[in-house]
Amino acid sequence: MKTTHKLLAATAAAGLVLTVLLPPPAAVLAHGGEDHGGEAKASTGVALTDAVALPKESQFLFGVRTALAGYSGTYNRATLYGTVSAAAGGEGRVVVPQAGRIVRLTARVGQQVRAGQALAVVEQTLDATQQIDLSTGRANAQAELRAARQDYARLQSIADIAARKDVVAAELRLRQARQNAGIQNGQASQRRVTITSPVSGTVDVFSLAVGQQVSQGDELFRVINPGKLRVTADVFAQDLEKITPGAQFRIEGLQGQAASSAARLVVFSNVVNPVNQARQLILELDGAATTAFRAGQAVNVRVVGQAAGGTKQLVVPTSALTDLSGKPVIFVHTDPETFAIRYVQPGPANGAQTVLLGGTVNENDRVVTVGTYQLKSIYLNQ
Repeated sequence: MKTTHKLLAATAAAGLVLTVLLPPPAAVLAHGGEDHGGEAKASTGVALTDAVALPKESQFLFGVRTALAGYSGTYNRATLYGTVSAAAGGEGRVVVPQAGRIVRLTARVGQQVRAGQALAVVEQTLDATQQIDLSTGRANAQAELRAARQDYARLQSIADIAARKDVVAAELRLRQARQNAGIQNGQASQRRVTITSPVSGTVDVFSLAVGQQVSQGDELFRVINPGKLRVTADVFAQDLEKITPGAQFRIEGLQGQAASSAARLVVFSNVVNPVNQARQLILELDGAATTAFRAGQAVNVRVVGQAAGGTKQLVVPTSALTDLSGKPVIFVHTDPETFAIRYVQPGPANGAQTVLLGGTVNENDRVVTVGTYQLKSIYLNQ
């Protein structure tokens, strides 16, 4: 019991001490100019500055890359739409010279052939009338040959009393009869025609079989030389002035096709197409780059030329351009960990460079070419 009373007394004394040490209650006040009450407002998602802060570690993580803006005297002047086709000697179409039947087929799909190499043999087919005429002509030639032989043999047996001119006439008749018989007998073999390749290249897809009947003018084979290609593009009135004598041309694949190659101007036709009022531009692809394109493929033709009057224009890599709220912008690396937003007015562009017609980007500004998506996301969420 005494122990219990001592514990209660010690506890009461401790409580008294705590009560004395605690400060008295006081009202809690907000800092000047701040409102900690009311409902929280939802974020508008609009950035408060025109710059993005990104630490060096994050730049390395996102793979941010930059390039210098600069002035150039050459830039993209126009983009045309063209079609790849076979150049001269790049395609050969083999047609049937006469109606007949395929009796031999030596070509295979995808086979490499030389110019003049045999591809097939076609035998001419004759109707009933033609067959009768052929048989009649052969019989008449054989009959004439037998008669000429007999007449010549008879005159030879009486050559000592026969007139010299009769012997000579019989000899000439025999020679002519032999020649006619040979022609008639050779017509059967002459009915077979060997089909050869007109150019060197690869045999394209075909569907033929031995014994198949073909008509005169039918296309049997198509031989393609992929190393000889050209591009044809229509140039309309608004783009005529952009095709200057010093213009350069570059062929690029459409979206999803990374193929790109320089091209050489073959001819810029002076004839206007009466249907669409366009002039035809014909370019020849570099032989080393023809493997990236195929006949019939649609492509973009970039026309790159000198600026008018030799005036240089500010250009940046095309990959540096992005947009914010529908407006074209460029991120400029102003400080080691700061990227400023610059609104620009883009001009002519190609796959590599874009001309800037307006904006606050200056020469030698370090513009972001890789990582613009990440910077834009950070800017919209900061």
